[in-house]
Amino acid sequence: MYKKLSFSLLLCLFLGACSKQPQPYESFEDAQVALKTLNMALVQPDTKKAGKITKEQLVFSNAYLAERHTIYQNLMDIELNLNQIAQVNYLVIAERFPGRYFNWPAQVDVLKNMLAFEDSKNSPDSIITWLKSTQDTLDSAKQSNLKLNKIELTLLQSYVSSAIDNNDVQPALKSHIRAFNDYLASYKPRGSIGLRGLPNGTEWYQSKLNYFSGEVHSPLEWVTLLNEKIKVLDRITFDSKMSTSHQKSFLAQYLSGEKLIEGLDWQTDYQDLPAMASNMNMSDKGKTLMLAMMESDIGIHYHAWTLPQAKVNLIKRLEMSQEEAQYLVEDIILYPGQSFSFIQQII
Repeated sequence: MYKKLSFSLLLCLFLGACSKQPQPYESFEDAQVALKTLNMALVQPDTKKAGKITKEQLVFSNAYLAERHTIYQNLMDIELNLNQIAQVNYLVIAERFPGRYFNWPAQVDVLKNMLAFEDSKNSPDSIITWLKSTQDTLDSAKQSNLKLNKIELTLLQSYVSSAIDNNDVQPALKSHIRAFNDYLASYKPRGSIGLRGLPNGTEWYQSKLNYFSGEVHSPLEWVTLLNEKIKVLDRITFDSKMSTSHQKSFLAQYLSGEKLIEGLDWQTDYQDLPAMASNMNMSDKGKTLMLAMMESDIGIHYHAWTLPQAKVNLIKRLEMSQEEAQYLVEDIILYPGQSFSFIQQII
């Protein structure tokens, strides 16, 4: 009996060893490449992309979320430095929050990116599937009071209108795009433009503040710390270059001339923003700009400022046009907390 039991145990151990999957990634860089491949529809293409869209590349589909989760989990088994560990922890925490209920991140023209795949013109089934899934997910999210804000809705409508006007989009696909356009036309956005307007939005925002700042303070504590610095500021002229879109955040653009420290998040353009910001030689003018952005960030996402309130605050701190203020406020709405990457340079 004992011989049989011992043999069974040995057999189980042998089978377990044989079935254990090899570690898919041996380094941070390997995992980053996997994430870049997964997120191809979230990054503006320079040229046509080879091959066809896989089910895992359909943004925020179940297959996409499962693959992304697997990559994050494997990263936790790799030897990483402290900055990389902070990135992974931040991304894993973000999985808990409502982002997955919005299949189409409003800062990105996902439809245009999908149309850039070589096979999309002849085989648009993946795009049609994704559009239907996006509509179904938005409908389902409304049951939990998860809604797009008016800035996000306006951006999505602009992307869809552009696709409808694109003569290269075949009629079969265009009819589905028009149907989605009609759906967006009847969509009622939430009133608040900040994260606090979402269920668990305050906690989500706190996680962003913790990561980008490298410290744990509540928004009210940050307000106190910022006010000590802001009250002695002189108004400065805003003269930073800005893109015409929000594909890359203003902060990612602002740091693009600095020495690259690799990141994992497409929303930071795969840059480690806090690490790069801490290495930057900041001028007093740059510090004033970031303080104004941090103040507006908390105003929008915690104090529920309206779009006009946020613009007035920026124009009060920075000599800038209405158009520039509009762009920065939209960017703060789409990329919460990123300006806090500079907090260690200021306090």
